[in-house]
Amino acid sequence: MHIDLLLLLMNSLSKYREEIDHIDQQIVELILKRSELASEIGKIKKQNNLPIYKPEREVKIYENIKKLYQEFYKDKKIENKFPLKSLIYIYRELMSGTIQMEGGIKVGYLGPPGSFSHSAVQQRFGKTIEAIPYNSIRDIFREVELGEKIRYGVVPVENTIGGTVGNTLDEIITSTLSIYAEIYVKVSQNLLAKKEIPLEKIKRIYTINIAKEQCMNWLSSNLDIKKIEFIETTSTAAAAKLVAEKGDGVAIGSELSAELYNLKILYRNIQDTSNNITRFWVLSNQATTEITGNDKTSIVVGVHDKPGSLYSILEPFYKAKINLTKIESRRTKRIYGEYNFFIDFEGHQKDSKIEKILKTIEKRSSFLRVLGSYPKGIKDL
Repeated sequence: MHIDLLLLLMNSLSKYREEIDHIDQQIVELILKRSELASEIGKIKKQNNLPIYKPEREVKIYENIKKLYQEFYKDKKIENKFPLKSLIYIYRELMSGTIQMEGGIKVGYLGPPGSFSHSAVQQRFGKTIEAIPYNSIRDIFREVELGEKIRYGVVPVENTIGGTVGNTLDEIITSTLSIYAEIYVKVSQNLLAKKEIPLEKIKRIYTINIAKEQCMNWLSSNLDIKKIEFIETTSTAAAAKLVAEKGDGVAIGSELSAELYNLKILYRNIQDTSNNITRFWVLSNQATTEITGNDKTSIVVGVHDKPGSLYSILEPFYKAKINLTKIESRRTKRIYGEYNFFIDFEGHQKDSKIEKILKTIEKRSSFLRVLGSYPKGIKDL
């Protein structure tokens, strides 16, 4: 390249970089000013015993960010726009740091570290939040109820492939906790190792059986699985930990597992379907009170043992044109043939239309419990 052209290029780059440095200075100053305001809000919350984390407020912030994003690009003809998803991630971590400034919270999840439940915590609360692993779903319920070690709990509810998590439904019926928020996590499996290794030299795979089944098409197509020794573990995170400790073989696990246990990702997204999603609930001793306009309510209903009982429960939703997003029966484990029905529907229990429906259902059912109203989770993060 000609020396004059090179100098011109370097001058142009320098100009843009100086402008970026100036903008960075402004961004940092504004973030720190924002954090000072958040700290003052935290003091008010503490004085009045108000919750530090409010999913309703979180939704409003995200909606505002999307609106500002759309307004910025409205009249600009730009092919390569900054990804909106990345902007949301930035604000998620910004809010995570803000929560810490306001006093911080501790969140329990189904461990070990690196599990998809752990990923759900980070996706919802960010990486600054203190996340504590537990061995069982029951333990998480109990610890949130006590409120001494953790303020919130994150538990799996259902998976597009594996179906409903029965332990969670069994616990929520007798618990005093409310569903405070929901999280959707895309299950992405990866082949992990301590160091680079050719496919033909892989002789051992650590994995939980369900992860193995979810990746069987890829494994069969890329490996001679008849010569592979599969070592079953209790979770994908446990598999990653074993590979990190032993240094032999590979593991099927999450990107977070690779990060936590310092493993290399040999191959990404080796699962057979790209639409494997797990839904999680955030549990709390408090209930959401504000209507966002994009809410969901979960209830559990007991029906009388007579013809038309279930129809009488569902009829009010039909008449009011309320969309049901889930209905599932589960044995009560008290009397043979007796079932409870878990129902999710659009709307908030504080809405007058929903209040009327719930009063009607209460009269027609053997029992009714509102598990919580909460903002709908974002499925595409």
